[in-house]
Amino acid sequence: MRGSSYTDEVACPDVGREATSLLFVCTANQCRSVMAEAIARRRFSGAPFVFASAGLIEGGRPVPPNGVLVGEEYGFDLSGHVSRRADIRRLSGWDVILTMTRRHTRELVAADPELWPRVFTLPQFVRWLDEHPPRRHVLLREWIEQEGAERPRSEMIGSHPDDDIADPVDGPPEAWRGLVAELTQDIDRIARRVIPGLGAATTSPSPRPQ
Repeated sequence: MRGSSYTDEVACPDVGREATSLLFVCTANQCRSVMAEAIARRRFSGAPFVFASAGLIEGGRPVPPNGVLVGEEYGFDLSGHVSRRADIRRLSGWDVILTMTRRHTRELVAADPELWPRVFTLPQFVRWLDEHPPRRHVLLREWIEQEGAERPRSEMIGSHPDDDIADPVDGPPEAWRGLVAELTQDIDRIARRVIPGLGAATTSPSPRPQ
């Protein structure tokens, strides 16, 4: 993946109803969300899904050197990525928004309460899909808005190790490799739930030999 250039804030997606749009959100769009976007683009290649990523603070930042290094190990070119901020009052067009922590979810829902049915932390969404398998021939957004509105809002409260994905921003390469493994596992489980007939990933997330 070649990182996208910095152009204003991320707001509504520029796609029609023929594709499902999914936005990953973290604090700065330097680490977790941009890596999740890269992994999702690869896993969903050829499927009618559109992905983007954004942060909650001002953009204009590159991926840290260790992130670029580990990204290269897995075949992702993050060297040209420049972070972008989410326009948190103009995200209603996204079908699904996946955050990296409960705090991110709280900020988005506080800015626009109508987003609640479609905002999850990434681990929450994985568990929720396991418990509420989508029906066939139903638009994912419509299904989530119907089913997701009944979720307990306590899912946003505080922090929890099962829901919050650690930020490797100042960490060593090992922390970034752990992030890639965690994100790959979660995104693979999502893909197998929302793409009919899709099997397990053909390869496990392992870096190329050095």
